[in-house]
Amino acid sequence: MKQILKTNSYESMVILSSQCTETELKTIALSYAKQLKKLGASDISVISRGRRDFAYPAKNSKTGYFVEMYFNCSPQILPNYETKLKLDKNVIRSLITNLKKN
Repeated sequence: MKQILKTNSYESMVILSSQCTETELKTIALSYAKQLKKLGASDISVISRGRRDFAYPAKNSKTGYFVEMYFNCSPQILPNYETKLKLDKNVIRSLITNLKKN
């Protein structure tokens, strides 16, 4: 596979199950930051947005913890990160957006 040296800035919003405790929430958020670092991301910042109500139920939940992450990485590591998010049973929804401004 050809190595891509170009990096982009990304924002990742992850909604975690409201059944997690505060300590579990911190542990999960830090584990995702460590996974991003292991995959090659840099300038990682994690912001907890707290517990919020949903506009409509998602996966039989009406509330969830919102965790926002900013990081720089090459586009080729995003599929690995997305796969890890999809396989985690604590993740209700996730979204990764490119912060590139044209």
